[in-house]
Amino acid sequence: MRVRSHLNVAQAIEDVAAAQAGYFTRAQASAAQVADYQLQRAVEYGQVHRLDHGVYRVAGAGQDEFQELRTLWLRLDPVPRPRERTRKPTLWVSHASAAWVHSLGVLVPTVYEFTSTTRRQLRTPRAQVVRSAGLGRHEWMVREGFAVTSPLRTLADLDRAGIDGGHLGVYIDAALTSGVARRTDIDAMSLSHTTDAFLAMADKSGTG
Repeated sequence: MRVRSHLNVAQAIEDVAAAQAGYFTRAQASAAQVADYQLQRAVEYGQVHRLDHGVYRVAGAGQDEFQELRTLWLRLDPVPRPRERTRKPTLWVSHASAAWVHSLGVLVPTVYEFTSTTRRQLRTPRAQVVRSAGLGRHEWMVREGFAVTSPLRTLADLDRAGIDGGHLGVYIDAALTSGVARRTDIDAMSLSHTTDAFLAMADKSGTG
C-alpha cells in the first residue's frame, strides 16, 4: 500500500513537474489530488525533494543554475498551472535577475527581484517584489521557463533602480552585440544617460 501511494504521487504530478523542469508546488500537487501525507511519504522515500516551504522537485531532475530563483518564483505564486504562469502572468522575473536569465551583462543578483501586479511577500531577504499595474505583451517574454521582463524593459528597470553606468553600459553592449535589442530602440528610451554615455562608462570602469 505504501509503494502504491508512492507511485500515485509520481503519476499525479508527472505533467506539472515535466513542464517546470521537475519542480512543483504543494498547491499544484493538491490540485492533482495528491494528499499531504502522500507528498510527505514521497519525500521520505526520496522520490521528491523539498526545496523550500511548499516547493518540491522530483529526484533526478538534473542540475538547474536557476534553482533558487525558480523556487522563489514558485513560492510567490504557487497555485497556477505551468501554462497559466507563462501565458497570462501576473508575476515576472525582473531587474538584475532578468538580466541574469537573459545572460546579458555581468550583473549577478544578490537579491532575486520580481515584478508583480499584486502584493506578494515572503519571509526571506532573498526576494524583493516591485508592484506594477501590469506589463504590456511587448515588455515580457518566456525564457528558461520563466515569465521574464524583455531586454528593453529590463534595461529601463535597471536604470530606474540606479544601477551604476558601467554595469548598464556592459548590459547595453551585450544586448546590442547579441541582437536582442536595436540601437534605435535604446536611443529612443528615456534613460538617465545616452547610449553612448553608458557605453563610455563601461569602457572607463573596465566592468566586464
